[in-house]
Amino acid sequence: MAETPTYRELEKKIAALEAELDDLREKEISQERNRIFGRVAHEFNNLMMVIQGNISIMLHDTDRDDPSHERLKNMERYIKSGTRLTEKLLNFVEKNVEPEGKSFSLGPPAEEREPSIPPNSARRGMDIYRQASPEKYRVLLVDDETLILDVGGQMLAKIGLDVITAENGASAVELYKREKGTIDLVILDLIMPGIDGIDTYHLLKDIDPGVKVLISSGFRKDQRVETFLTEPNTGFIKKPFSLAHLSDEVRKLLRSPS
Repeated sequence: MAETPTYRELEKKIAALEAELDDLREKEISQERNRIFGRVAHEFNNLMMVIQGNISIMLHDTDRDDPSHERLKNMERYIKSGTRLTEKLLNFVEKNVEPEGKSFSLGPPAEEREPSIPPNSARRGMDIYRQASPEKYRVLLVDDETLILDVGGQMLAKIGLDVITAENGASAVELYKREKGTIDLVILDLIMPGIDGIDTYHLLKDIDPGVKVLISSGFRKDQRVETFLTEPNTGFIKKPFSLAHLSDEVRKLLRSPS
């Protein structure tokens, strides 16, 4: 027969349980804080994307000798500074979640920068797609942010593409089913409510194994996305991106064999 614990032993057990509860509360607070920080960084990246997109469009329509051109280039530099601040915030979150053994998709390291593109290269040859084919290429742009759909659609139109949009994964899948055979490329936001970009990617591949997908996000290419990038017809572009960078990444995928 088990011995009845003494009052002091019960006190010790209760104290141990209270300590575990306090520790649990601290972890929950930490996890919630990290979730909020991650969400703030995600929204900030989206804001930077909208600003960067509009600046890129204005630069495209502005001659280099126009006094406004240099001001717009300065604004682009400020966007990059803002993006670096986001990366620092995300690095802080990452350091906090690593000891907890949690996975967290973060922005790319500071050394991952937009490739160097010669001046005016984006403006010259914006109709390369029309030159390559008498028909316009058609792109499905998927993002849960209306402002990004708007500016992203304008950017794609500037490089001579026909654009249709979807504001979530479910709508994108239904639209792709309905328009199968007429969509040449899908630009897919990674972080979305409901069916996220990763699940949407799989569903699109189920419909059409040869679908070309450019994954778009302000967050680091985590292991799942890295796996996708080993597959053909898949690319990644980090938000916020310029018109020149978008043109380059879209060109790579459209020119790749199906």
